[in-house]
Amino acid sequence: MKCKMTFEELVNFENKNNVWDIKFLEYPLWIHCRESLVSTGMLVDRKVKVPSIINMLKSFFQTIMFLFQQKNYDKVFFLMERAELLEIYNIEKNNKKILFLNPEQEKFYDKEDYISSDFFNLLRFVSRKVAFRIFKKRYHKTVNYLNKIGCTQEIHKYIQVAMGDALFLKFLSLVLSSKNDKIYTGSVIPIGEKFINRLNSFEVQHGVIYAQHIGYIGLPKIKNTLLLYSTRYEEMMKNNGYFGKIEINEYKKDFFEKNSTRYFPIVIYTQPALLMQEGINEFFKIIQPTNCYIQKHPKDYFDYDIEKKYFVSATIPSEVAYPIMYTSSIIENFTLYHRNCYIYNFLNSKTIKKDLEIYMLGTNSVIIVKNNLNNLYLYIQKEIISVM
Repeated sequence: MKCKMTFEELVNFENKNNVWDIKFLEYPLWIHCRESLVSTGMLVDRKVKVPSIINMLKSFFQTIMFLFQQKNYDKVFFLMERAELLEIYNIEKNNKKILFLNPEQEKFYDKEDYISSDFFNLLRFVSRKVAFRIFKKRYHKTVNYLNKIGCTQEIHKYIQVAMGDALFLKFLSLVLSSKNDKIYTGSVIPIGEKFINRLNSFEVQHGVIYAQHIGYIGLPKIKNTLLLYSTRYEEMMKNNGYFGKIEINEYKKDFFEKNSTRYFPIVIYTQPALLMQEGINEFFKIIQPTNCYIQKHPKDYFDYDIEKKYFVSATIPSEVAYPIMYTSSIIENFTLYHRNCYIYNFLNSKTIKKDLEIYMLGTNSVIIVKNNLNNLYLYIQKEIISVM
């Protein structure tokens, strides 16, 4: 097998080799392998900030208290600490709710009505380290089969993670009540839950879904419910073979249309890509703009040599006059409101405009592409002057 495949090649490979039948505790292990094999994937590891002993103990005691009192809640949310995602919790009118929060590098949630996911994350980490060792025979049988059908040894680490998540999900099903709703994305609940629905769960859409999205398209039947944040995705997913229950929850709309007094002339939305990060750093060093700000991607850990006052977080379209980004789903936030987007094409991609067509469905927005950040900034400066 070659290292990377197109989406069509991946689906054909999956159908030919029955990889979705490879399960551990009913959990399809293959779901953890897809992203590493498809040529359009951009793998970026999330750096987990090790919590302090005090915070871990706090998370432990609060989690134990919750487990004894969980019958008091109708809805349990497991969410990443991202502003737009947390809006689905904020707008929930049922007061019998509780939030498990997965901390990100930029902390902005200032309320105290949550339990840190740190203790659950620790258990999940341990599960990933021991599951494939405890069930050694099952592990070797799986990787031997994958080797036989042409997978490289790189796939082994994803199987180890998958077996750990399968064991952790089984544990969750034993300690969590199935009587309340579990609303989740990117926090605590493993990705394979969608195929089993042990927890009575609802997965929250947290980014753009397109016709070849490995997390949603070309999958076996989905047993839990997917909460889409816009109706624009529903027909596309059904036409491309998404087999699962769908509901619409326009939580992003509520977040984007909130009142705000903040204003930023230009905001650069980063990606966890070294060329972009170094380009931004060099741009600020040479140009020294005073009307330009930076919003870091949650997985952007680059050490920028830029004053802290130029970094912002949780911006919404109404606060930003000229957004600069690459192929981030942030683009959709602006095109939903017919705003123009300025693309820093740091990879000099010849197909960049075609790649961005997914964001242009039903919008009057215009995409402006420049390969050089300095040139893009000068272009915007001319636009600013023209409207003055």
